[in-house]
Amino acid sequence: MSNLRLIRWIYPQQTGSGFTFIPNSSTTNNTDIEQYFLQIATKLKKFDIIINHNLPHLLHGCFKEWIRRVQKLQLYVIYRYMNEIEGYLKILNTTSKGPSDLKLRNKIQTELNRIINDLTFDLEELQAKARFINDLEGQKFQYFNVGTCNLSKTDDINILARILIKDNRNDRILCSNDILNSNNQSKLKILLHKLTEERKINPNLHLIYADFSYTSFHLFKMMILPSKQNISRENLSLPFVDPSSTSIKNNDVINILLIGETGVGKSTFINAFINYLTFSTLEQAQSNKPLVAIPVSFIITTGKNFEEHTVKFGDSNDLNNEDFQHSGQSVTQHCKSYVIHLDYNDKRTLRIIDTPGFGDTRGINQDDLNMQHIFEYINDLTHLNAICILLKPNVSRLNIYFETCLTQLLDVLGPNVSENIMFCFTNTRSTFYTPGNTAPLLKTKLNSLPIKNIPFNKENTFCFDSESFRYLVAVQNAIQFNVEEKQEYETGWLNSVNESNRFLTFIRKQLNTYSLRNNWQSIRYAQIQIKHMIRPILEAMRNILRNLILCSIDPLTNKFIKLCPRALDRPSAFCASCKRDPFQLKNFWILPDDAHDFQSRCSTCSCVLDQHSSIDYILSYDILNSSSNEQQNKMTNLLDQLSCASIDFAHFLTNNISRSIKEDPFRMGLKRIIREEKQICEDHESNQLNLRLVQELEKLLITYEDQMKKKQSNEKQENLQFIYERIEAICKHSIIHEQMIAIHQQREKCKDNHHEIEITQNSISQKIYLSTEC
Repeated sequence: MSNLRLIRWIYPQQTGSGFTFIPNSSTTNNTDIEQYFLQIATKLKKFDIIINHNLPHLLHGCFKEWIRRVQKLQLYVIYRYMNEIEGYLKILNTTSKGPSDLKLRNKIQTELNRIINDLTFDLEELQAKARFINDLEGQKFQYFNVGTCNLSKTDDINILARILIKDNRNDRILCSNDILNSNNQSKLKILLHKLTEERKINPNLHLIYADFSYTSFHLFKMMILPSKQNISRENLSLPFVDPSSTSIKNNDVINILLIGETGVGKSTFINAFINYLTFSTLEQAQSNKPLVAIPVSFIITTGKNFEEHTVKFGDSNDLNNEDFQHSGQSVTQHCKSYVIHLDYNDKRTLRIIDTPGFGDTRGINQDDLNMQHIFEYINDLTHLNAICILLKPNVSRLNIYFETCLTQLLDVLGPNVSENIMFCFTNTRSTFYTPGNTAPLLKTKLNSLPIKNIPFNKENTFCFDSESFRYLVAVQNAIQFNVEEKQEYETGWLNSVNESNRFLTFIRKQLNTYSLRNNWQSIRYAQIQIKHMIRPILEAMRNILRNLILCSIDPLTNKFIKLCPRALDRPSAFCASCKRDPFQLKNFWILPDDAHDFQSRCSTCSCVLDQHSSIDYILSYDILNSSSNEQQNKMTNLLDQLSCASIDFAHFLTNNISRSIKEDPFRMGLKRIIREEKQICEDHESNQLNLRLVQELEKLLITYEDQMKKKQSNEKQENLQFIYERIEAICKHSIIHEQMIAIHQQREKCKDNHHEIEITQNSISQKIYLSTEC
């Protein structure tokens, strides 16, 4: 009789995951192998405390993705450990004399020790980093991981300065990495001491340690930023789109953009693909619970009389992004990413980006809006590994918007992205797992495009059977099938598993990663950047006018109003109908930003949809001390620059107009601001400064309209290079720069919290859940 009882995995509220190993209390003598299991259990308990309690506390919120990867490896170790115990107990129950302890122990130890050593190595590295960060915290240094900035080998280190330095007089950044620290510990101590002493002289000094250990940027020596030349902050800028917030290294993420006609089955394909990667056979999938990343709803017919069954499966809480009620409209309402962690040996992450379908019955305007949304979504990525075009086999004609979609992709991303285009076909069981009659139509269409080098061949074409996944879900809904049908679905499943593996192998080994930071310039990309700059420019001009009015009243004033943007952490909107109560600052009445929760509808008010406008951040306000003469000259010059830039940008938008842009957004924005200020004047008697502000804004609008008419009468068009340079120049100004950072932060927060779903690998988690019943 074994002295070993089965382990139990529990989750108490306060003390981590609580790994417990229960020996048999009736006996005290354990065999060698059982002693080994007990030793590993003790080690796993220690790992659990380190991973789920110590490290998150010691790292102060840093390296969250690294901790998540370690947690996944921990679960894998536990899973393998539990399997070995279960196998050992089965052998004991079926072998009369018992197994050869030494031989069995060696086999188990070899496999378990390997993965435990991997976990131990990661934990030792993380704990060493945690101790270093805590030592920095003790010296009042803020730790910053430069790996989150995606600096490349060819970048200038001043890019980091643009991100971190807010005040050249009071910010100091010590740049180093683990190798430099290890090779020259004395120099590190000297530099830390030097900055600590400098802070004693200037208590306002903000000290940052910038860690270059996890970036491809090669730091040759330790250094302190800013340099002694003390570069003016006005000359520092952050690129509008800085895809740096994610801590996952570029090479660790495989980004796949999924494009297809409305109704082709993109969401079903994602669900099916995840299961094909997880379960190698249909029998294995049926013995477990299907992974459903996206809610499923479809009709299936069975039996001789074709009885209809409505099948629904998945979490109803995820239905906000899926609309099954309007036939012909794209079911997927917004782009959404589905993140899958690949097998233990690969250690990479697969991100599949589901997109709204083209060919929407609401018309070509909706298709344009959908494409605009797709481009804005991928604008925050650093790279794409593949663009997957999803098609049905045996169609009689391709959707009319197919060509437009491909043309726009190549225009925005550049012609070289054609090498990363792949073709996937769904429901190919009826065409013997081939593209069928769609193939010649597709070849003809690709040959008619201006860019002729889009490959379409066996190597980059994949044929799947999504019906096998539908069968799997239908079985979960207790729908009966006959033996012949089951055999067909089993064959379809095996074919789709093979295609899924070939699909991933092709991306890994045959395709080069396509950088989205390759300096390719396009009209659509410039439009995206300008649209994000509209509110920052308008709010900057309104606030500059407030401060110029303060200067005109008191030329000696040294107190000015400063904008303080704060990124929102959810999709939000303003409602023009809902009343806001203004507050007073420096004798100006100011309307507070009232952000409503908004996705496809407003959950804060019941006002009509067209009264809502999307926002990324809210503004608060502070008082800034500065020299009056110097500040007044800067503000006047900046107001002129912003006014001229808004005319250039509006002219560019209206002359390269997409159907989704119907009116001049800068002019509309100025009119909205004037309406807000007039409403304040009507509601409050002590409104002299706001009346002045209305007058200045109306003058600004008149000048804007006059200049725009002159611009439109001149047939000369600014070239794309000029617009890009204009965008870069405007984004350098701190009042714009800070609002743009808030926009980017909001988009990253929403992507992580609302537009990205992490799929748990069922083959690991299912075992863990089952073990709680031991």
